[in-house]
Amino acid sequence: MKAFKLKEPELNVDNLKFNTKQVHAGEPRDQYGALIPPIYQTSTFYFDSTDAAVAEFGDFMDSFAYSRITNPSQEYLEEKLAAIEHGRGCVAYASGMGAITGALFAALRQGDHAIFVKAKYSGTEEVAEDWFSRFGIEIDSFSAERLDTDLEPLFRKNTKLVYLESPANPTMVLVDIEKAAKIAHSHGAKVFVDNTFATPYNTNPLDLGADVVIHSLTKYIGGHGDILGGAVISNDDDFIRECKLGTLMHFGSVIAPFTAFLACRGLKTLGIRVKQHNENALKIARFLESDPRIEIVRYPFLESNPQYELAKKQMKGGGGMISFDVAGGLEAGKTVINSLKLCTLAVSLGDTETLVEQAAAMTHTMIPKETREAAGITDGMIRMSVGLEDPDDIIADLKQALDKVRPL
Repeated sequence: MKAFKLKEPELNVDNLKFNTKQVHAGEPRDQYGALIPPIYQTSTFYFDSTDAAVAEFGDFMDSFAYSRITNPSQEYLEEKLAAIEHGRGCVAYASGMGAITGALFAALRQGDHAIFVKAKYSGTEEVAEDWFSRFGIEIDSFSAERLDTDLEPLFRKNTKLVYLESPANPTMVLVDIEKAAKIAHSHGAKVFVDNTFATPYNTNPLDLGADVVIHSLTKYIGGHGDILGGAVISNDDDFIRECKLGTLMHFGSVIAPFTAFLACRGLKTLGIRVKQHNENALKIARFLESDPRIEIVRYPFLESNPQYELAKKQMKGGGGMISFDVAGGLEAGKTVINSLKLCTLAVSLGDTETLVEQAAAMTHTMIPKETREAAGITDGMIRMSVGLEDPDDIIADLKQALDKVRPL
């Protein structure tokens, strides 16, 4: 039988590059010498004595007692995510919405006020519009493109946070995170950024002045369409503690050990995957822009994008998401989607496969039409999550689908 190995000190990853961090951060040395950390598939942990139990239960943040609070598999994931987002702490949740609601309800109380960017994920929109009023929380919203004029007048004495999404789902509108953070901090408010579309490879909001970063691990970080998960990262130790011992523990939105294991697996290839997503999406966006059957293409790294300079300033790459409108509106868009053979009609994003959907009819259908239009979401908008297939094959599929609308 192989002799036990002692757990060695963990590698200091602070000064390592992104791809090295994603592989090595949070990786313990297993006592048996296993290269990949095991899955700690347990609901509870035993103690050697009642005194030890009292000591462990004294601080859940630094101990393993019950997996609704923390678990070694969850902790490895959290350490990886904190490292690549340049934060001191992270809390992993069971879904992206678990992370969004967990972060918001950890920060807000009855009588507080929050400001949201208009263009955002439909689940976030519903929580802000439908649920906050139930708890006595007031909200306002602003257009990211008019940040300079629209944001400042919305602040009140009770404004606690500004919530951003960049690029926005599904409009691809960017927010100047650094500028928004300076404005919010001058009013004593914190800045939360949903960084799911950009990923930590393309943007690190904490470095731009944000206080909290939120991710749906379901998307690019998981990367293979086989998990649900979410995460909150921050340099604010008190906020991380409030999430861990407050919303995570009491709402019960804890990530499963096996899911955390799969998310760690996805993280190890995040950099090379997103680099390819960036390259594929830019090539496809340029094709779409050149096709006369397309009315508008929204992609951060297109030179024609009004926010191109901002994109170059705060993003390493444009990401894997594109939205576009087919000339002819909703029905023409439906014809294109229904004629695709390689690209798959499905919600979600960040997978290895290319996925397409019509936001107004699918992911954002629960949002009132007037609210969608105010956020720039047209009825005919197609959202494309560009996968890892050869981009020429994706372009060929788009061409044959567009031919069904109008042959060139």
